[in-house]
Amino acid sequence: MNRDAAVKVIGHIEAMFHEGNGALYQVNNYGSEDERKRFQDALGTAIANIDLDLLEPLYKQFPDLRPKDMEEIKGNK
Repeated sequence: MNRDAAVKVIGHIEAMFHEGNGALYQVNNYGSEDERKRFQDALGTAIANIDLDLLEPLYKQFPDLRPKDMEEIKGNK
């Protein structure tokens, strides 16, 4: 992937995270305890997978795109 495409992909993923946070806010304020737990678990898993499988490879390919306050994730991928 080229750098311009990576910038756009990262932007879309960040927007997706923002929307997920909005959904979580609604569930946290208006959902049952069971709904809150289910949404928190599912969103947490999804975000972790996206970070590891999609964002981290882009940040390794284009280190300047990594947010300044975000450390590299070390691992097998």
